Amino acid sequence: MPASIDNHMPASIDDSSPRPQTTKSQKDFHTREEIDQLVEGIYRALETTEERLDGRCDDIYFPMDLSISALNSKIEAI
Repeated sequence: MPASIDNHMPASIDDSSPRPQTTKSQKDFHTREEIDQLVEGIYRALETTEERLDGRCDDIYFPMDLSISALNSKIEAI
């Protein structure tokens, strides 16, 4: 009977001792104004995306409503 692959213990990927961090520290803080600007940008992007998604869903899931609405508008215009 062949040996099971489950019995094979993989070697550790990290055989070396831990090394100290050599990367330079980045600026890890922002001013309140910078954070407010970032948050405003995020909310603007979310609103735009939500509006586009709402329009797309209306076109996909409610095409008959849009057609009837368009017909009603044309009839009212006559």
